[in-house]
Formats: sequence, structure tokens, C-alpha cells
Amino acid sequence: MKTIGVVTSGGDAPGMNAAIRAVTRLAYAHGFQVLGFERGWEGLIQNRFRRLDPRSVGGIIQLGGTILLTSRCPEFKTPEGVRKAAQNLAANHVDGLVVIGGDGSFRGALELSRETDTLIVGVPATIDNDVYGTDETVGFDTAVNTAVAEIDKIRDTAVSHERVFVVEVMGRRRGFLALAVGLTVGAEVILVPEAPLNMEEVYKTIRENAAKGKRSGIIVAAEGVGDTRKIARQIEENTGAEVRLSIVGYAQRGGSPTARSRLLASLFAEKAIRLITQGFGNRVVGLQRGEITSISLEESCKNQKQLDTRLLELAKTLAT
Repeated sequence: MKTIGVVTSGGDAPGMNAAIRAVTRLAYAHGFQVLGFERGWEGLIQNRFRRLDPRSVGGIIQLGGTILLTSRCPEFKTPEGVRKAAQNLAANHVDGLVVIGGDGSFRGALELSRETDTLIVGVPATIDNDVYGTDETVGFDTAVNTAVAEIDKIRDTAVSHERVFVVEVMGRRRGFLALAVGLTVGAEVILVPEAPLNMEEVYKTIRENAAKGKRSGIIVAAEGVGDTRKIARQIEENTGAEVRLSIVGYAQRGGSPTARSRLLASLFAEKAIRLITQGFGNRVVGLQRGEITSISLEESCKNQKQLDTRLLELAKTLAT
């Protein structure tokens, strides 16, 4: 019997379990057995896996996190670690490997692809939504909805106490999450790493709102823009507004995946298994202009997905 391996790597994202379920059941439907490597690349290096079948993945589609667990693996960043992983793929006769993760996971997969004949296909699952080659990643919709629900509650307090809240969301390097959240909660200001931080412009917005009688407000900031405690303090000192900071934190990575995240997980998994059964590897599946497609793993890793910063202007106009 041919074998497909599956691994979840990097930060967890809601919908990873839905993807594991879909990969397993679709692989079995095509006559494959499935090995689930545990704790990300660490499991592949240490040859630690569990056998998955249609029954063992029952009842997990609604669960956040990943039943296979995940971890950061410094050893996999070394040539020796990559070679160990490749040797274990060969020892277990793994014909195809589905990597469920983000851009960091795919860069690791690219290195692994140079050491193995196993067909590797990436399923993009990250709340950062920063994988090149897909308009949306598994887990992004869930993370946006989690943050929006929290900020809607924060706005109640902001209005009641006439305060400005700086709300920090995840995004150390990219601002896709902050932009989507800020636009959908009606934030007065959105701060993302892709746009230069102009504090004078922020002060101006707060002062103009106050002059119009708008004494409360929401500023959504990606964590990568800098020290949000300092930003909140500077806003208060330079505008006279009463400012508070709220950090949404790791709640964005957990929770039951939305219908959208579950749907993408299933569709991406179906594409991944189809590619492997047709003999195609070193690909990343994705959603482009409403269609499930794929691009080369190398192309995905070597290009950076662009944030549509024009939406910052739209958000600003809508918040006036």
C-alpha cells in the first residue's frame, strides 16, 4: 500500500484539524495509508508518528489547534536535520507528504524537497494570511472573527467612558490580520508593518475626531508596528485623550474554526491529494480569484504576498 504523510508545522491555526481529517479520508479513498508525524518537523526528524485512518480523525473537524501537535524545531534548520527527515521519509516509504502550515513551514519543506523524492504539497494554514500563492489561508477567517468579536465588546466600553483604545492583534511581520480586523470593526486608525508609522497623523486623526464630538475610538495595531504600550502613552500625551491598551493575544490562534476555515481546509486537502495521486510534488495549493489552484513550492517561498494598502484609505474614509 502506498503511503502519505501529514505534518502540521509552525504556529497553530484554526482549521488544521479539519485539514488533517480531509487529507486522511481523501488519501484512504485513493488507496493510501496515512502517517501523521507529531510535533511538526521534530516528529519527522525523530521518526515519531501515529497511523491515521478515517475513524481516528472522526469528531475533530470542529476542534481548534492540531491533534498532531506542533513545535518550533531548530534542528530542522540545519542540513543534518533535513537529511534525517529525508531518511525517515524513505525508511517509511512515504510517497507523498502534505505539509499544513505557513510560509516558514513551506521554506522548510522546500529545503526538504531537495533531499527527497517524496512528493511534497503544502496546505496554507496560518492566521497571518501571508502565504504567496493564495488569497486566503486556513484559519485566517476564524482569527479575524475572533478579534472582531473582542473589539466589538471593547468599543462598548470605549463609547461609555469616552476613551480611545489601542487594540493589538497578531502580526509580527505582516498586517493582513490587522487590516481585515480594523476595516471590519470600523477602526479610526489601522497600524500595519507595511506602512510607515506616522504618529503625527495618528494624533491629527484623534484631535479631528474630538473636534467633531467623537471622543471615543478604536486603533487596531499589528504587533509588528512596535511597542503598543509606548504608542498608547504617546497618543494620550499628545492629544489629551484618555487612552487604554488591549492586547487580544493568543486567543486569535485558537477556538473552533469558522465554516469558512473548515471549507478551505477541505478544498485545499482535496487539491493536495489529487496532486499527489497524479504524480505532482513540490507544490503549494491555494485560492486565487475564487478557484482552487497550485503554484510551485519554490515560487511561493521566493515571493512576498503584497498587502493592499489602499484599503487603509478606505478604512479611514469609512471611519470619518
